[in-house]
Amino acid sequence: MPAARLVIVGAGGFAREVAEIARLLRPDSRLGFVDDAPQDDATRLMTGKGAHHLGAARSWQPEDSDTGVIAIGDPGIRAALAALLGERGAVFDVLVHPDATIARSATLHPGVIVAPGARVSADVVLGHHVHIDQNATVGHDTIVGAYSRLNPAACLSGAVVVGEGAYIGAAAVVLQGLTVGAGCIIGAGAVAVSDVEPGTTVKGVPAR
Repeated sequence: MPAARLVIVGAGGFAREVAEIARLLRPDSRLGFVDDAPQDDATRLMTGKGAHHLGAARSWQPEDSDTGVIAIGDPGIRAALAALLGERGAVFDVLVHPDATIARSATLHPGVIVAPGARVSADVVLGHHVHIDQNATVGHDTIVGAYSRLNPAACLSGAVVVGEGAYIGAAAVVLQGLTVGAGCIIGAGAVAVSDVEPGTTVKGVPAR
């Protein structure tokens, strides 16, 4: 029986980082990737990590032993692909880099990816297909809605609630107890000191 196969959806920079995580966690697994129109360099780099191009993301038909992760930063695209592939029976995995710290009381839903150096504290909930990038931190009792993304070094203080599909920029900070609405964008380096309304973009210190 062939080894289980992990399929990475995407072929960009984050997908290559995810391929590195997968190789660390499961050195004996088969690794594939799907992307609708990968650049030649992306294909070469992914192939160099032992990931074989399986065709377009929107035409992938999962095998019985396949699991997958969606390594595309845009929350809207990630959500659409998750819905499409889920209808085809795709089973989504959880990948956590060995150098990340995850509290035992944290809950990680299918599709979550946690990069090296990230810290996820007590009683945190990470929704489906959430990305926690390098050195980002998630404080206690925080809920991060499905498809949201924390870019490198972003910080959510304790008891923050993040709606679905939010995008938190690199080194951005959300202070304790605040709510970040669905579909928000918080710019790189911004400091949110009050709730952020759904669908809005804020930046600066304090974020506006």
